[in-house]
Amino acid sequence: MMGMRWTNWLGLAMLVFFLFIHEPIWLLLGFHTTASGSTEFDTTKILWAIPVVAYVIVGAVLLIRGGPDHEKT
Repeated sequence: MMGMRWTNWLGLAMLVFFLFIHEPIWLLLGFHTTASGSTEFDTTKILWAIPVVAYVIVGAVLLIRGGPDHEKT
């Protein structure tokens, strides 16, 4: 599909997978809704944000950039 390499597909799969698991991760990071309907954040769980952000960045880079092109000219 339009010259996409396997690394591009891997990045796309990572981001699509993240769409399905974002709710449990949102809860794991410490976001929860109060009785009044506002969202509060538990600051003791902020370190979980680092691997989540890294996962999204890696997925986006793989989707956009991909790996080296080994086509012979």
